[in-house]
Formats: sequence, structure tokens, C-alpha cells
Amino acid sequence: MTVYKYSIIRITPNPVRAESINVGFVVISPQGVADVRVLDSFSKIKAVTNDYSMEQLGNLKDQLEKMLTDCLTLEQAAAFFQGSITLSTIGTFSAESPAEYDSEIIKINKLYISPIKAGKRIPVTQKRIITELKDEFERFGIMGKNVNEIHNHKVVQGYPLSESDGLYAELLLKNGIYHLTETLDFRSSNFKQKLGDTAVKAITMNAAKSVWNEGVKTFLVYAAEPSQERTYAQQINLVNGYADNMYNLLSASDMSIYFEHMINAAGRNMPVH
Repeated sequence: MTVYKYSIIRITPNPVRAESINVGFVVISPQGVADVRVLDSFSKIKAVTNDYSMEQLGNLKDQLEKMLTDCLTLEQAAAFFQGSITLSTIGTFSAESPAEYDSEIIKINKLYISPIKAGKRIPVTQKRIITELKDEFERFGIMGKNVNEIHNHKVVQGYPLSESDGLYAELLLKNGIYHLTETLDFRSSNFKQKLGDTAVKAITMNAAKSVWNEGVKTFLVYAAEPSQERTYAQQINLVNGYADNMYNLLSASDMSIYFEHMINAAGRNMPVH
């Protein structure tokens, strides 16, 4: 059985915002042969920053391959890259054949690099939207049990923004900056209620920006069919003025980007296969 070492490649494009994203990984054979894999699409990087290009990522891949082939061990490279580019704690996996090796590569790519595939979603109530998000965060081990776990890079529910005004974040994560998530379900014929709900979400996001200024990113996860998006266009435009990004629960691509962002922001630990 051959044991391979691997490490996840992370970039932090903006040191002020301190947001990291997994962009690839390095595998080293016992003979010291480097296999460097990186993202083949810009969509994941674009969800976080426009300050890092695919050309830069390609250059990083070439640089790592040369360094690991010519002069550095993986441990030395991990110690060397400690700035805007980092290599994670080293993990290992075992494989006896090329097929087993490829299978392990696919597992690592799916777990750490590739955008998460959102499953088919069924109509849910607003409370269910929150529950569904929490269930996903639980599945990835980043859902906190109480608000104090925000200091452990966990997603927490009901974090107080202004207790005197009765304003609480539905879901909040901190990693360098705060990541606030509010939810809205527009699959309702109660127009007046949705108008009030939308106003509360806008006020909550505005309060978060007042407290943390540039230190918070605000997200709205909403649910609406195309016809409902047209019906509630005014409400959606209103809250869009306060949200940095909006994601439709019924869009697989939207939710893939959202979950990928949150999971990367939480900084998952490296398991050993």
C-alpha cells in the first residue's frame, strides 16, 4: 500500500477582509513526485473576490510544481507559504493502484475544492429555510450550539445586534469578518406580511453594517419562483440595497456558491484518510 501526502492550497486575496478560499491541492508521492491540481473555473473565486485571476492561479500551480520537484518537501513548502497563499495541515491517503489513486483524488476534490452540488429543493416555509441551512451546516460540522461558538468559527443563530431594538442575526459566522445571513420566503400570497418581513431584514442588515462597518458581509437566502420574483420585485429590490449577495433557495447554482463560501469561511480542518 502506497501512502501519499496532500495539502490544500488556500488563498487570501484581500488581507484586510481576511477571507480564505480553497483553490486546489498538492499530492506528493513517496518518491517526491508532485501532483498539483487547481480550480478550472473562476466562479468560486469570483464569489469572494475579483482581485485574483485564473492566470495568477495557473502561475501559482507552475510555481508549486517547480518548487516541490526541484527543492522543497511538502512540509517545507507548507512552512514557506504563510502569507496570502497558504498550504494546509498535511493529510495522507493510501492507494495500491492508479484507479484507487484517482478515486482518492476525486474525494479530496469533492470535499475541499469543487463547488458543493445543491440537491433538489422542495417548497418550504420560512422557518424551514433556516432549518435547511442549519442542517447543511451541521452536516459539515460548522453549526454552533450557542452564540459563544462564534469565536470558534462556527455559524450561530440569534446573535444579538441590538437587543434594545430586538434585532438579532438569524445566522452569523466570523472568520476575519462577519458573515450575516437573513432569510425570506416569498412563496406567499400575504403581500402585506412580506412587506413587513422585508423591512425587518433590511433593518437588521443595516444594523449589522452600522455595528461592524466594512467588517461584515450580508447575505439574503430567499425562496421564490420566477412569477413570485416578479410579484415581489419591489421588496426584493429593497432588501438587495442592504445585502452584499442574494441567493435563491430554489437555485442549485446559487446555493452551491453560498454554501461553498460559508464552509470556506469557517475553515474546516483536514482529515486523514
